[in-house]
Amino acid sequence: MIQEKMMANGTRWLFWGWLIVVLVLNVVPLGNETNRSLSGNKIFQFRMDYVVHSLTFLVFAWIWVLGKIKDVCWFESYEVLKFGGIIFVSAMGIELLQIFVPYRTFNPMDMMANIFGAILTMLCVFVSHRLHRLHR
Repeated sequence: MIQEKMMANGTRWLFWGWLIVVLVLNVVPLGNETNRSLSGNKIFQFRMDYVVHSLTFLVFAWIWVLGKIKDVCWFESYEVLKFGGIIFVSAMGIELLQIFVPYRTFNPMDMMANIFGAILTMLCVFVSHRLHRLHR
């Protein structure tokens, strides 16, 4: 019982820890060489930067599934809605925050890539939630 609770808390910490990592990476200057590298590399005519933005938010889907495997109850009520709300607000807010950071630049395409990753995450969360409820 105690070990299960500790594992659940560890998964919650993983969620909040990853959110903090994403926030820090979007505020801290990466340096011109890193920015050029991400912006210049293209995959199928998309900048690598956009793929990284989407994957950054897709990690939350993995965290959700890991939590469900460990029977984590993310929130007492409206679990999917609250989890998704945090992801969507973060996807938009983290990019909007760059308006106020002098050495960073707001890019609406980066925000769209964040939102795309959040949408993919929510699809995974919704499917996982439905499957979890069916197998209970």
